[in-house]
Amino acid sequence: MTRENNVIKVLTEDHRRMEGVFGELESRQGRPGDRKGLADHALAEVVRQWTAEERYVFPEVRRQIPDGKALVRHEIDEHHRNDSLMKDLEVFGPGHPHFEDRLREFIDGYRHHAEDEEHNLVPRLQESCTEEQLEAMGDKLVRVRETAPTRPHPGTAETFPVDRVLEPGPGFINRIRDSIRPGAL
Repeated sequence: MTRENNVIKVLTEDHRRMEGVFGELESRQGRPGDRKGLADHALAEVVRQWTAEERYVFPEVRRQIPDGKALVRHEIDEHHRNDSLMKDLEVFGPGHPHFEDRLREFIDGYRHHAEDEEHNLVPRLQESCTEEQLEAMGDKLVRVRETAPTRPHPGTAETFPVDRVLEPGPGFINRIRDSIRPGAL
């Protein structure tokens, strides 16, 4: 384990990295295909982040933090609120009449979630977990991104065994799908 992977650092760096992507999207520069590719990149990153959080951070929150179950429920609800937006953005292109509105809602929802995490979840983790626990969670977050799905899989944290979502199947299929360019078939 390394101090570089403290879960708090990993989460906040994820948020800052997404801000960079959102800044590019908000500039509305580039060709429509480039904007779609950037939006798809943002979606894939968020799905990986949230899958990793649901798998490795939230169980620790439930165990370590008083009223952790309620806190996790709130975090998962925020993830699920963005699911339909993410599905729309996966299908819509920049030429679709609702693309910009859905993109704006998605970005705003992510920003709200990130701010909420940094002001509510992070301080509670710092208070309740040892440095070793924080580092172990961070290491797991970094590792799971390599196999996590890149497309929304609704309800996975609550209704589908998370271990099955993190098996090579969904992540592998998503990565194949991501590598195929439109028109390549």
